[in-house]
Amino acid sequence: MSVALYRRYRPERFGDLIGQDVVARTLLNEVRAGTLAHAYLFAGTRGTGKTSTARILARAVNCLAPEDGEPCNSCAACIEILSGASVDVLEIDAASNRGIDEMRDLRDKVKYLPASLRRKAYIIDEAHMLTPEAWNAFLKTLEEPPGHVFFVLATTEPHKVPDTVRSRVQRFDFRRIRTDAIARHLATVAGREDLKVDAEALQLIARAAQGSVRDALSLLDQAASGGDSPLTLVAARRALGLTDPGLLHELMRTLAGADAAGVLRTAARAFEAGADPRQLLRDVSRLARAAELAALGYAEGAEVSPEEAALAADVAAVAPQGFWLTALDLFAAAEMNLRQPVDARLQVELCLLRLVRPPAAAAPEDAVAALEARVAALERGAVSTPPGAAQAGTPANATPVPQATPSAESGNGAQAAPPPAPAAAVHGLDTVERWRDEWPMLIEAVTRSDTMLAGVLRDCRPLEASPGKLVIGAKGGFHFERISDPHKAAVLATAAASVAGHDVSVESRFIGEPRPEQEAPAGTLSDVTQAVLQTFAGSRVTGTRAREEGSGPAPGARRDA
Repeated sequence: MSVALYRRYRPERFGDLIGQDVVARTLLNEVRAGTLAHAYLFAGTRGTGKTSTARILARAVNCLAPEDGEPCNSCAACIEILSGASVDVLEIDAASNRGIDEMRDLRDKVKYLPASLRRKAYIIDEAHMLTPEAWNAFLKTLEEPPGHVFFVLATTEPHKVPDTVRSRVQRFDFRRIRTDAIARHLATVAGREDLKVDAEALQLIARAAQGSVRDALSLLDQAASGGDSPLTLVAARRALGLTDPGLLHELMRTLAGADAAGVLRTAARAFEAGADPRQLLRDVSRLARAAELAALGYAEGAEVSPEEAALAADVAAVAPQGFWLTALDLFAAAEMNLRQPVDARLQVELCLLRLVRPPAAAAPEDAVAALEARVAALERGAVSTPPGAAQAGTPANATPVPQATPSAESGNGAQAAPPPAPAAAVHGLDTVERWRDEWPMLIEAVTRSDTMLAGVLRDCRPLEASPGKLVIGAKGGFHFERISDPHKAAVLATAAASVAGHDVSVESRFIGEPRPEQEAPAGTLSDVTQAVLQTFAGSRVTGTRAREEGSGPAPGARRDA
């Protein structure tokens, strides 16, 4: 059975690392000077060389005939490590060995001296997967290991590694590899493998790898397996399942021209040709980014082919200002929706249609009148309502959109025109079932204003609904606190109104199990307490006590003479 290209062409020396010059130079100097740290944290995206660097470091430390800090890869120690037969260099997958028992076992074994090498090396991959209990059991050993041991922790999510661990290790960040550097490496590998590959195909594969050398070699292996020699740009695109460039360019032009029928027609042709909806969305997003950069005068930052750069410049000149920025926002929201079990093609088509056919705007004079009425209502509410106090008859966690009120008669007896009535509901969202169907659209609308709130909303659900009201249920205390926050609730109300086509008041309700020590879910404070917290920003409630009868006026109360 053949060995994959990414396994055959792993870097074996610090000088072989691609795009990680700072990391390689620093580690090489430490090996030369004999100032090796007791623990390292290698952080970076997949395929950037973290595990390969850890293996090189283990060989360099134990090499019997080092060459200016580099491992010779020919002595007994290097050969033993390269073959994977060394019992002194252990690679641990934290994703499958993440518990406290595994860490206790490791803690017991580190005290034993190496069997044949100078120093023992423990390489813990995906270290962020360890449980908090495992980290606690491992922390003391990591801080003060025996002199014959050093650790290398590799992770793609360093923010999940506890601060107490990050403060005890040397951290190296592995950057994404530049596209041109990956293309040069692919050309070298293709030459060694006697593969005939066009330069355009290598550039395409390098861009598709998104900064990962391992992904690039895997894609080259996949494309070369098609049997095309030489491997052309068309053959590489077909082998990788990428969207046909002609259809992609046509789709971009129809988007820029706001041709809704043309957009759907072109997208349908792409799907019929075998394009994956998610890949099509990624391809369109990449070109939309290039178009926005071209509009901003920074076309060289797009990293696209010359043909795609010319297309981006054309559509940037045709589309109105800010069009492609809006497109990127919609595409990002659609990509989040595609992570759910939904109809991928339908989601992509809806996203494209929302871009070329945004919701119909009201007439300018109606919009101005409605805005003036809303401002007047807000000003009256600000004057008559003390900070933090809820309006009578309105729940504290409800955020109705202010309604326009008729203006008073003017001095000459003429009455101002009444503000326009709310627009008729576009979707008829008056039932829980209809809101459940439109939940992805509500999440998308919230994403435009608050991405974190949209993530919270994914774990909530509609409980009650009427033409002007929506009650959202949250099982978790954290989720309830977020959606019941007045500012967050205002965002939800605005998003719900944009989806429903009319004003909607949004209320939140806790539907989970309250904590044993609490009588009510977190966040249900009295109106007085909420007013105090809003008046004294940054304060927190440590306890409340009712004033006893006859104990005198409350602090700060006015005494009548």
